[in-house]
Amino acid sequence: MRMLHRYQTIACLLGLLTIPIPTLAGQAKPADRALSNPTQDSTKVLDRKATRQSALKELREDLDALVSAPEWSGAHVGVSVVSLESGEPIYRKNDDKFFIPASLQKLFTTSAALEQLGPQHTFSTTLYLDGTLSESGEFVGNVIIRGGADPTWSSSFGRDPLSMLDRWAEVLDSIGVRSIKGTIIGDDDLFDEERYAAGWSWDDFLYAYAPQVSALSIADNAVEIQIIPPRNSDLRPSIRVIPENDYVRVVSALRFVDSTGITDIKPKREEHSTVIDITGTYALTSRSDTISLKLSVDNPTLYFAHLLKAAIVRRGIRFRGGVLDIDDWTEPVLYDRMKKVAESRSVQLSDIVQTINQTSHNLGAELLLKYLGITPAMDGSWDRGLDVVRRWLRREGIAGSDLAMVDGSGLSRLNLVTPHQIVTLLTRSQRLPWGGALRNSLAEPGKQGTLRRRMVGTRAEKNVRAKTGSMNNVSALAGFATTRDGEDVAFAITISNFIAPLAMAQNVQDLICMRLSSFSRKN
Repeated sequence: MRMLHRYQTIACLLGLLTIPIPTLAGQAKPADRALSNPTQDSTKVLDRKATRQSALKELREDLDALVSAPEWSGAHVGVSVVSLESGEPIYRKNDDKFFIPASLQKLFTTSAALEQLGPQHTFSTTLYLDGTLSESGEFVGNVIIRGGADPTWSSSFGRDPLSMLDRWAEVLDSIGVRSIKGTIIGDDDLFDEERYAAGWSWDDFLYAYAPQVSALSIADNAVEIQIIPPRNSDLRPSIRVIPENDYVRVVSALRFVDSTGITDIKPKREEHSTVIDITGTYALTSRSDTISLKLSVDNPTLYFAHLLKAAIVRRGIRFRGGVLDIDDWTEPVLYDRMKKVAESRSVQLSDIVQTINQTSHNLGAELLLKYLGITPAMDGSWDRGLDVVRRWLRREGIAGSDLAMVDGSGLSRLNLVTPHQIVTLLTRSQRLPWGGALRNSLAEPGKQGTLRRRMVGTRAEKNVRAKTGSMNNVSALAGFATTRDGEDVAFAITISNFIAPLAMAQNVQDLICMRLSSFSRKN
């Protein structure tokens, strides 16, 4: 708390509050001023130049004070601020040193996707029937879902995946299918079989922010488990799984203790298992709330197929058969000989990128990266997708071979970039046709997204758009700011190897943004 007060004091000293300046009485209007002579004009030019230099010097001193505070003495801090109009470096601090970017990695992924695919690109997921439908309404054969790397079968993108599956079941009903005897097959072969990128931490795999990556994805490849407390400790808790399904099974050995105990809930899922064990303790009080856990599922392809089976049964269509991943299907799948009965198309890529960057959606970023690696002869993969990104970065002069990239979302600690490379990406993007889509995809203070509670009530609130990034001992922020003069700047702030609370790192970043937003070369 003492450190927070220090930064509040620094904010006041830097004059980051918006204070109206009254107009001086009797101030001369432009038309009332006497014509100036050349000597006076030269003097004014020199005065303006000196003022600009003085203002820039003061800004740099203020930013130096922020990043040189004692709590960062053992940390690594990198900052780069560049004018979009002139390309002038406004402030530099270790901007050519390498840092773990965390979710700033998404800026590289989404930029490359916008460049290679175009803002209007959409993804599709299709439903095929391979078999025969009798006059009685019995379909004998296979129901095949062909994945197209669409991340938007998810409430994160404003869509209800169960409702989308219900519409597919309605289509089957409308063409006369009354019962199905066969197999539902999930086809994820658009991508290779790697589910996790290099450098992901194994203890993240259980959680929804680090799901398995599949070309056939649904509900963020995760479930929400709600633990609803009983009225008293003699009763068992209610466990609710969202979306409701028979693919994931929850086994609870949770112990309830009185209000003097602690709540310590421990989920666990073994590798290649669909069973989630819930253990630990839950301290019951008079106002105990429902606890929500968001956990990943194993084999998203089978998860999608099971959810489709449930939708078919809900529609009243009888189903007799099995559910398979296409990897377990031994016969050839020839789509040109099948009947396509339904197709779901995503929203445009510009809208997908907006969700990915504003909410820091990891799965969406990884799907884009692997999709970029698809060739006529090869499935999508992280390595091939990264090759596409690197080639584009080299062509644009953004970065060379010194850029270390291993995934699309930034979950890996093996990614390494410099603040200068991040700012170069941002500045170059604004000269390209899709630059506006990238800028609009960034979070805004006070609005839905990762900056919803940051910089609110300051000048930066209306003048900053940025992407956040964080993991253990790493915090980053990069984007655009508009100064008091209306000058646009690109910035990147990276802090790593710190042991102070994350909120302290975020406060420094916010103060830098506030100072940039209040900066004027004229005063």
